[in-house]
Amino acid sequence: MRTRNLLRGIAATALALSAVAVSTGSASAGDKEKDGYLTSTEFGLFCYENQENSVFDLWYSDPNFTDDWFKGSRSCAGQNVNDNTRSYLNGSGCGWWVFTHIDMMGNQGWVPSGHRGNATAAYRDQISSTAIGC
Repeated sequence: MRTRNLLRGIAATALALSAVAVSTGSASAGDKEKDGYLTSTEFGLFCYENQENSVFDLWYSDPNFTDDWFKGSRSCAGQNVNDNTRSYLNGSGCGWWVFTHIDMMGNQGWVPSGHRGNATAAYRDQISSTAIGC
């Protein structure tokens, strides 16, 4: 009887640990954000018009771009994202707010899910923060 209870305890612990591993695995989808590769679930800001050159890929809101950099091997790689974006592509299932100042302040613009385009004069090289809208 005691051995059976011990085995049940071990089985319950193993089950709980595997559930934790599965839940952290699903949360890791956002671990790929800001890696310079835009996936179908991310919002991307590009340093050139028409979604060209380096991309800053986001999976979740970012209130301050001053510590973010374009990645990759293209000409914008290594440049700061803050006040340095000219186009966007929203591949996520949510809309996104873009702001012209850090901490989601200043002018705000809405980018619907699935939308792509070039920043208007009010936002070109002015975007400093974002917020996901779902």
